[in-house]
This record gives sequence, structure tokens and C-alpha cells, in this order.
Amino acid sequence: MDRPVVVGVDGSVASLGAVRWAADEAARHNRPLRIVHALSWEGSADGQGVVLDAAADARGWQPGIPVETVTVGGPAARVLQEQSRAASLVAIGGRPHEGGLLNSSVGAHLAAFAHCPVLVVNHGEHWLTEDRRPLDRWPGPPAADRAGPGADPLTAEPGTAPVVVGVDGSPSSWRALEFAYDEARSREVPLVAMHAGHDRPHTTVYADLAPWLRRHRDIDARFAGTDEPVLEALTSAADTALLLVVGAHRASWYEQPRPNPRTQLIVHHAASPVLVTRSV
Repeated sequence: MDRPVVVGVDGSVASLGAVRWAADEAARHNRPLRIVHALSWEGSADGQGVVLDAAADARGWQPGIPVETVTVGGPAARVLQEQSRAASLVAIGGRPHEGGLLNSSVGAHLAAFAHCPVLVVNHGEHWLTEDRRPLDRWPGPPAADRAGPGADPLTAEPGTAPVVVGVDGSPSSWRALEFAYDEARSREVPLVAMHAGHDRPHTTVYADLAPWLRRHRDIDARFAGTDEPVLEALTSAADTALLLVVGAHRASWYEQPRPNPRTQLIVHHAASPVLVTRSV
């Protein structure tokens, strides 16, 4: 059985936006979708209702994908970390400045300790259609200003907003680049490989990357170098990106890859969804 795309839900509007991203990923990669609600003292008493509502939305959004629902006792971060052991991807809705079970602190925890890539759908309410979005609280961008037709889970038409991936020449950034390429190619959007800061000269990183760019001419891919600090550069790029992709880092040869604190801050503060990649 293929590893499922797992999405955590808590009944919020933001988590329903994450369900649509997760269903979209499941459909694009021909995988089943597993919808998970963590039951805790702070959680919804109607956990079954939460997952069934999310499942109905996922089936309506991507008809034909296999969908299963799970309710598990325990804190959301721990439950989703355990679910990640058998997942191809774990997705949650992130709300950097708001409370709730599935806020960006859970996303930062999963980015550090999950056993698979993690997608934190910041401002997930933007990816709901008008009938599911409470406009008095979450107006979101007008339809014409969204990430470009089709790149996002609102439509299947080609889009214009790019997938942005942070690169630094490390093995983890190559892994992130492959994920970013796959997302950009399947969504028919441009790819921007961004190197920020002063750790390595931009010319050196570009020289390493140039053969890869030449081999992947089926998408509009380009390199961007900036002396701006990594956190500021990538969060700024996320303002106009469809998706921001960053890699997990290995602290030493015997440790599992895990993001450094800078990556976790990116998860907290980026305006776009953030995909943190790691080995599956």
C-alpha cells in the first residue's frame, strides 16, 4: 500500500485549507489521503464530526482519491509525529499569530522531528472557496490576486506564482530542490532556486546548480542570489510564492536530519505554505 498523505485537522477554517492542499498532493502523486484528528483536553469533543466533515470536503475537492479518517488520543504534535512514520507527507494548517491545536508551533515541531516531509499550510483559509470561508474573519486575497490560476488547489489551470526553494549546496538542499522541481513541474509554474547570506559565494552555488538547471528545461527554472540574511530573504520571497521549500539539515553524521532554528522560524513567519523536506 502506498504511503498516504496525512493531514491533521482541528475543525478550524485554516485546517480545512490544509485538507485541500493535502488532497491536491494525494491526487497529484496518486496516493491515499488520511485525515487525522488528535483528541486532547483542549480538543473538540466531536472528533468524529471533525474528521468526517474534512473527509467530505476532500472527496468533493478531489473526487476519486481514497480517503480514510482517524481520531487518536493525545497532543497533536505527538500524534502527527507518530503518524509520520508511515506517511509520504504530513500537512497541517499553520496560523502564526493565533491559538488552536494545529498552530505553527506544531508545524515547527513536526519540521524538526517528523519522519517524512512536512507541509505547513500557512493562512490555509486563503485556499477555501467562498462557501467555506467566513469572510468577516478571513477575507483572504481576492480571486484575481491569488497565487495564479491553477498552481494552488483552487483550479487546475497553469499558474504564474513560483515555487521557491532555498539552496546552499548541502545534501539537504539538493533533496529540497528535487521536491521543489516535482511541485513546480506538476503545477506548471516557475521554479526559483534562491541562495541567501554569505556562507558560500553565490557564484559557487550557481556553478554547482547550473548543470542541474540545464537538465531540467521542461520548467522555467532560474537561480537567484542575495546577500540578505536567509530568514529575511526566504520569508520575503514567500510573500509572492505559491510554495516555499526548505531542506532539513543534519547536525552530524549520526543524527537524523532536522531543521535548524532558522528553518523553524521560516515555518512560523512565511506567508505561503512551507514544505520542509527530509528523507522518507
